[in-house]
Amino acid sequence: MANEKILIVEDEETTAMNMKQVLEKLGYNVLAIISSGEDAVEKAAEVRPDLVLMDILLEGEMDGIEAAQKILSIDIPVVYITLYADKETLELVSLKPPHGYLVKPIDDNRLQKVVEMALYKHKKERERIEGIKKDFLSKKRSKLRDFEEREFREGANILIVEDEAITALNIKHMLEDLGYVPAMASSGEEALKKAVELKPDLVLLDITLRGELDGIETSKNILELDIPVIFITARADKETFERAKITIPYGYLIKPFGEKELLSNIKTALHKHKSEKTKEKKFVDRVSSKERELKMEKLGVALISTGTLAFIIYGLINLDMTWLEYLLFIPAIYGIIITALSFKRPAPPKNPNFRPFVSIIIPAHNEENTIESCVQSLANLDYFIESDRNYEIIVINDGSSDNTRNVLIKMKKEYDFLKIVSRISPRAGKGKGYVLNDGLKMSDGEVIAVFDADAKVEPDFLNKAVPYLSDEDVAGVQTRVKMYNANKNLLTSMQNIEFAIFGNVILKAKDIMGGSASLGGNGQITLKKAIKKLEGWDGYAITEDLNMSVKLMIGGWKIRYCPETAVYQEAVKEWKPFFRQRVRWAMGNLETLFVYLVKILIARKVSIYRRLDAIQYLASLLFIAFVMLGYTVAILYVGFLIYFQFSAPIFISIISTIAFFPVVFIGIYRETGNFATSIGMSIEYWAYCLYLIPLFFVAFLKLIIRRERTWAKTHHTGE
Repeated sequence: MANEKILIVEDEETTAMNMKQVLEKLGYNVLAIISSGEDAVEKAAEVRPDLVLMDILLEGEMDGIEAAQKILSIDIPVVYITLYADKETLELVSLKPPHGYLVKPIDDNRLQKVVEMALYKHKKERERIEGIKKDFLSKKRSKLRDFEEREFREGANILIVEDEAITALNIKHMLEDLGYVPAMASSGEEALKKAVELKPDLVLLDITLRGELDGIETSKNILELDIPVIFITARADKETFERAKITIPYGYLIKPFGEKELLSNIKTALHKHKSEKTKEKKFVDRVSSKERELKMEKLGVALISTGTLAFIIYGLINLDMTWLEYLLFIPAIYGIIITALSFKRPAPPKNPNFRPFVSIIIPAHNEENTIESCVQSLANLDYFIESDRNYEIIVINDGSSDNTRNVLIKMKKEYDFLKIVSRISPRAGKGKGYVLNDGLKMSDGEVIAVFDADAKVEPDFLNKAVPYLSDEDVAGVQTRVKMYNANKNLLTSMQNIEFAIFGNVILKAKDIMGGSASLGGNGQITLKKAIKKLEGWDGYAITEDLNMSVKLMIGGWKIRYCPETAVYQEAVKEWKPFFRQRVRWAMGNLETLFVYLVKILIARKVSIYRRLDAIQYLASLLFIAFVMLGYTVAILYVGFLIYFQFSAPIFISIISTIAFFPVVFIGIYRETGNFATSIGMSIEYWAYCLYLIPLFFVAFLKLIIRRERTWAKTHHTGE
């Protein structure tokens, strides 16, 4: 038996200790005994047990049902243990069905069977979801088509398959008293015939039956009809149970059993089956949607690539770059407008004293170099109401294989407001959006602040940024981003300048244009209700922050820019990882452009200029790459290496040529305050941006050849 980890949540010490002893004798690793719902949620998220045994009535403000909802939401199976099996309690439980239900007093044999069945069933649920994904990737979808067409319902028709007449009648009378409509069969063959004819909502199936088919063989056939089965049997031996388990039943009731136990198992099975089918259908719909989006991306990339190459080849063959002058005129005019708007003063926050509770979420994968300094910096935030800390810190340890976990455990002893959420295989490493969604489920704040694991801030960060959320229809705020190792080398310096230009000019102007700034991966602050309305971050998205920004905009929300404070992060010091990072960002931009272009165009809640601004922003990589191509062509022309023809009117030629520098110079000058230095750095930045030309083609190539969306984080050294 595998050494599965189990967390017991029970405030009756005797009951808890008895279960612990039984489970440890069976070979399970009992991690801890918890007596309150709040502690249960925090502990389960941190230690990631394979199963939680949860009492319904607990100490504290959070009862077992509420605690279980949170624990189940991060894919940890739960079995309820309780004295109560009344209809009202079971209806509450059914909101997020558990993987089993034990009625006190708990028999050792029943405990063993329910725990083993819950662990096995949860494993098979995961395999089913992974199988759906693989079927889509391998184009094997015949069985999925049947699944999507099926209607799922919860009813009260139950088929009793039992060859002992007295036992069958007793069960029938119990079901009728409980309000169900039973039918009866005495053999496996008869059960299959009636299952096809009646299509019951549940089958209560004895293992020992008359005829050639026993209950387990019958269950295998009923499984194909997608009808849940609960075994009812006097046989509790290991061999029989192992045979029964592989059919993935929804319960294993050992005779004799009472009405409470029967009712709890039936209710759990019906709701669990419905919940599973709803979850699978939702997953199928999501995977189908993402596959369609991949096709849209590839089509968009193919069209733009073909058009771009055609224009470039035409220009080289005919030595005519007039088309490039006209093309560059579009971003040139936009750049001039953006630069002019950035001189205007942004509107201050409507309510400077707005102080909602904030949940700070930090995704962490192999972040042993920076996570300690990051948490320490955020733990020193001066964000209080009177003397009470008004924020919490949630670090999601996403399958780290280094010392990240040990660093966090040590820090948790120092900071009691630090929560640790662990993600392990097969959930870990799937994407930053999934990581953030786990943090969202564990959060208590009205506001969610997202930081990367290398972030550092000033103590007044939240006091300055959060009040911007008090404005009408504002769902998000983005702060300035700076590099704390900007002086390391030329590459780190240029990244600092790049973010300075983006913040000092572009985001500032977009904010002035009516709250059309965008969220970045670091230092973004968002209303929790807005995120939940969009069903969280998109785990498939390469750049989940940009994806969220666009969806908020389409939904009519605004995003403000806060220039009064900044988040400091580590710039990438070497060209190879830097280029890899920027390819990912570029793919995210293009992915979002191709997927949401139509939705942006028809977003009636959004003004026309905000829609056009969003499209321009998503297409900025294309324009900037063409800008750099234009300067390369100009250098070749001025250097008498290639004589190109430029036939556009002089006004268009001049505007297209100088477009790059106003935005760059103003952005740098606002950072340095020195005219001569800003000129020199503008030239350096121009040379630095030449990397965008190969980046453009690499990003397009990767979008064309990839089969599915994957996520790769930037490595932080902590220097």
